[in-house]
Amino acid sequence: MQYAQNTPFGRIVNTRACDRCGGTGKIIQKPCKDCGGKGTKRVRRKISVKIPAGVDNGSRIRVTGGGEAGVRGGGNGDLYVYIFVKLHKLFQREGSDVLCEVPVSFVQAALGDSVEVPTLDGKIEMKIPAGIQSGTVLRIKGKGIPFLRSTGRGDQHVKVKVLTPQKLSAKQKDLLKEFGEQSGENVNPEQKSWKDSVKKFFK
Repeated sequence: MQYAQNTPFGRIVNTRACDRCGGTGKIIQKPCKDCGGKGTKRVRRKISVKIPAGVDNGSRIRVTGGGEAGVRGGGNGDLYVYIFVKLHKLFQREGSDVLCEVPVSFVQAALGDSVEVPTLDGKIEMKIPAGIQSGTVLRIKGKGIPFLRSTGRGDQHVKVKVLTPQKLSAKQKDLLKEFGEQSGENVNPEQKSWKDSVKKFFK
């Protein structure tokens, strides 16, 4: 469809689709109430999308044929679903690895023990070696996130947090004082080394 317009610069001819047929060359004499003669109507529906193991924030899943209807009998477009992963109370993610923190008592850290550790597959027993320090990270192989485009999984890293006793009875305090007196500077080689470094610094 063409239409002309006179301007001070001359006559300008523009071309556009017909208002009645939309450029199809056909006019719907009795358009239906749902689509108004357009041949399509907008609807809202829920669909189920399979989420593959290993997806992360920003991952995109394509649903073939789930997009807009095609024009003049053409096929439907595709729907792209973007993934946003919620934060977890126990686990943190770094790539394909999982991190978590496990608290242990002063006695467990000093003498060693087996503690229950949560994993993505359930709880397992993990050995805490005697003399472990707070902040030490232990690795559980193959308990992380599945690799997205290959076989295998990442690892789980467990950060040990040694809890300092806060409420002690009089007897417990006496026992700890006795322990400290008997241990002296040999209770922790790292502490002794630090004290030696401080002494050398101020000499």
